[in-house]
Amino acid sequence: MKNKKQLVISIIFTVVSVAAPLLFCGFRIGFIFVDHVVFDSLCYCLWALFILNSFFLLAHLRSCIKKGKYLNKPLFIVNCSIAAVSAACCVAFFIIGKNDIRNFFFVSFETLPYLAAVYALVFFIGIFPLCGSVFKKCTAGFTAAACAICAAFVLPIGSFGFESAPSVFNTGESYHVVFATNDKSIGYISYSFGGKNYTVWDTTTGRKDSSTIHSIEVPYEHLNNNSYTVSAVRATEDIAYGGHLGKKIDYTVDGFTPCPDDGFDMTVITDNHETRVDWESVGKNADVCVFLGDIANGIYNYGSFTDNLIIPAGEATGGKIPVIYARGNHDHRGSAVKDMLKELDFDKYYYRVSIGKYNFTVLDSGEDKDDDNYEYAGYNDYASYYAEQTDWARKLEKQKGYNAVIVHSAEVFHSSEEEKQPIGDILKELGNEFMLCGHNHSAEFVSAENSKTGIPYYICGNYVGKKDLNYTVMHFNEGGITIKSQNTAGDEICSAQVNINET
Repeated sequence: MKNKKQLVISIIFTVVSVAAPLLFCGFRIGFIFVDHVVFDSLCYCLWALFILNSFFLLAHLRSCIKKGKYLNKPLFIVNCSIAAVSAACCVAFFIIGKNDIRNFFFVSFETLPYLAAVYALVFFIGIFPLCGSVFKKCTAGFTAAACAICAAFVLPIGSFGFESAPSVFNTGESYHVVFATNDKSIGYISYSFGGKNYTVWDTTTGRKDSSTIHSIEVPYEHLNNNSYTVSAVRATEDIAYGGHLGKKIDYTVDGFTPCPDDGFDMTVITDNHETRVDWESVGKNADVCVFLGDIANGIYNYGSFTDNLIIPAGEATGGKIPVIYARGNHDHRGSAVKDMLKELDFDKYYYRVSIGKYNFTVLDSGEDKDDDNYEYAGYNDYASYYAEQTDWARKLEKQKGYNAVIVHSAEVFHSSEEEKQPIGDILKELGNEFMLCGHNHSAEFVSAENSKTGIPYYICGNYVGKKDLNYTVMHFNEGGITIKSQNTAGDEICSAQVNINET
């Protein structure tokens, strides 16, 4: 009986020791609280200790099974203490960052398979041969199931389809029709215009892109008040000499309606941070949808922007009305940020969109802290980026009509020290009298007197929970803007009336 209890204890601590380094590694990447050099060095030392501890405990377990004997008690106590401390660290990080638990899976996805393979190899070489027949049969069944699941991810098994409806982004120069599929594919759009049939593929320098996300540029006049079909062909194999394509799927949008020149309704969504709501209901009755950024906690992989921008935009609009997107500070974070820019096929995230007499300057407010902030780990170089954006804004010409700014944060307008003129002053010179923004996780109007730039702005809401969202509906009519923020149940959160002058 005593040996059985010790065996159970050994198994428990073995499991803890294996799980601890994986969890701790993921959380330590996701949450940085102290000096990077010290913290990173400590974590690498702990990582090495945890790995060693795992092998010690596996050896201990092998000894238990084989001879019923145990390694010396001091070694057992030390290793169990290390495992207990690592488990406590994991629990602490989980409590501190419970809203970002999925970050662990994103940042450790590439290393998990290799670590799992190492532990599996040690198990099958050192322990499996000593186990009983019943345990071996159960293990064999579990291993077969695991292999089948892995094969399902590698091989094109299962149905092939669209993740959501397409969405039509207005980039200031043309439309970009964006859609996603649940497996790699090549994609295109087809439509008729001026008596001619068009088929436009998603390509890069002449080669069709094999991806789960497609963005296809279409001229304004080709899509306005027109129907179109997006199609995708499954890419089962893409190699240097050859390859194979599979099933073809289509999605037809019967009538894309451009935003009216005046008297239009704008639905503004901001700081959704991975919220899951009825997006179709949120976009109901809108003439244009605006996403003001912070779509997720970070852009760790394709799913980060597929699930939190492309799918919501498609469901909210059905591909029938235009979408405008301004990038938030959390949309700058993560290793897949460059993939997001490439897959959306935007030249840049600052541009100007005109709707009738309304001229919207869309800006990228970037990160909300200085480049040397410890949170950025030395990766940020936004001083140069802000200087480029400021230089772009300085070259803009003042346009006649009603001028407003679309930006994630109205208070974050960084300029390099060499800049003689802050971008806020440039915006006022261009005739901008109002900004719609997010970032502050609230719904409220801020007057010109309380604005750092001297331009009044309205904060358009934020997520309330994983299944609730505060968003804003604006009605534009002859320079007057009627504003109402509400939750997904339709309850009013805040309202305002703003008037901007025609220049």
